[in-house]
Amino acid sequence: MTRPLLVGLALILSAPAHGQSPDQQFPTDNSTTEAAVEASYRLLDSTGYDEQLKATIGPMSLMVFDEMLLQSMKREGVELDDELKQKLRAAFAEEMDQLVEEFTRDSRIEAGLVYARYFSASELDRLTEIYRDPVMRKSLTIGPELQTELMTIGMDNMRKYQPGIEHRMKAVMEQYLSDLLATETS
Repeated sequence: MTRPLLVGLALILSAPAHGQSPDQQFPTDNSTTEAAVEASYRLLDSTGYDEQLKATIGPMSLMVFDEMLLQSMKREGVELDDELKQKLRAAFAEEMDQLVEEFTRDSRIEAGLVYARYFSASELDRLTEIYRDPVMRKSLTIGPELQTELMTIGMDNMRKYQPGIEHRMKAVMEQYLSDLLATETS
């Protein structure tokens, strides 16, 4: 899982010194080369990509599951008892645990190819150096917890606006049906 804030910070930190053009510091060939793919994997290793992904998947997927279950119950107008909700949640968590290794491997391959498409091997090696900085190491260490906390804030804020959005969608549907009925009776 790519951390946009961290990548953005890394890009800022790796920018050429004042008065130095990017061509002087790094090649600008962004085609996916074997060297760039290998360098992207070194970058992912240096960032603890696999470990971060594994540490993030569980908590985030359970948050998404809880929200989806809540929305589904609301949409269907049913309330499940707590025991059933916990059993469903546990089954989902078990499935996610079984998928983590394969998911991480596939995500790593895909992430490596994405990085290799946008960065040359030397740029990726420079990013790897940046990720060795103690502040970057700290940001990587707390990344999964930080992302989970930020996602919770985002979901809480979306819940706040949900009634207004639902009201607007209902009004659009009612207007559409009213217009449709008016056209059919004409």
